[in-house]
Formats: sequence, C-alpha cells, structure tokens
Amino acid sequence: MDDEQAFTRMFEEHYESVLRYAWRRAGPTYASDIAAETFKIAWEKYDRLPHDQPLPWLYATARNLTRNLIRGDRRRAEVIESLGAEMVREGMGRDHAAAVAARHTALAALSDLSETDRELVLLVCWEGLDVRQAAAVAGCSRPAAAMRLHRARRRLQRSLGTELLPAADRRPAHQERLV
Repeated sequence: MDDEQAFTRMFEEHYESVLRYAWRRAGPTYASDIAAETFKIAWEKYDRLPHDQPLPWLYATARNLTRNLIRGDRRRAEVIESLGAEMVREGMGRDHAAAVAARHTALAALSDLSETDRELVLLVCWEGLDVRQAAAVAGCSRPAAAMRLHRARRRLQRSLGTELLPAADRRPAHQERLV
C-alpha cells in the first residue's frame, strides 16, 4: 500500500474522531477547520507520523491548533476590550457613530504602517503569535521583528494620540527582547 492509500485509510478511520474532539474543545464554528488543518499537517508530516497509533498524534495536533485559536481569540477580545474601555473613557461608549469613527481612525493608523510592520502588528495582536513566531512568519530575525514591532507600536500610538496598552501591560524594550 502506498502513502496516499495509507493516508486515505487513516483519514477515513480517524476523521470523525478528530472532528468530535475539535467540536468539544472549539465548538461547531471551528471544528471542521481544525480537523481539516490537522489532517493537512498529518499529510505534510506523514513520514514522521506514528503509523501504528496515529490517533494520539492527531489529537495532539488538533489540541495545539485549538490552543492557538483560543489564544488568538483571547488576544482579540483583550484588544477589543481595551479599545472599548478607551472609547468609554473618551465618552464614545454609547454613540455608535463615534465607535465607527474610532474604528476608522484605528484602521487608518494601521494602514499608514509599512506592509511589513502592519503584518507584524497583526500577527502579534490579532493572530496571537509571540515575537519569535511572528518573525518566522515575516521572514526576519527575532531581534529585527522585536524592533520593528516596537517602532510600529510607537507610530500607532502617535497616530492615535493614545497608549495602546495599559501601563501595567507594557514591557520595557529590554524585557521584550528576552521573549
């Protein structure tokens, strides 16, 4: 039996189990995406898969994908909450038009960044990656990514005329380099 046939057999045997696993952990909205991504990764790493017992490996992969999803959702919620708190402080909490204007201003400030800097900010703030992971995605070194991210945050703060993170959440530049 060749790899493609063996993989197809493994997929048919374990897809429903992985889908149910993802459903229980991430809910119906993301379950099929997590299951599909799990098997995509399994195909890419098929030669390193434990062929006699693939299900634990598949579950571990689905767990990692779910954790990444949850981490990204949590960070997005924190950013939205932070922006919402800032809007309430600015008196925009109940005015939909002001909220739309604030969103437009934030998007405009983000679009003023270079494509690379914008990508780094979005990878860290929206996708939940740490600086090292974002650097790998952006194709640069971790120190370069940390510096670009630091400068991009400062430019965003100047554009928005506000602090992006509460003081307790900010790390000095020397600590960020240690991440």
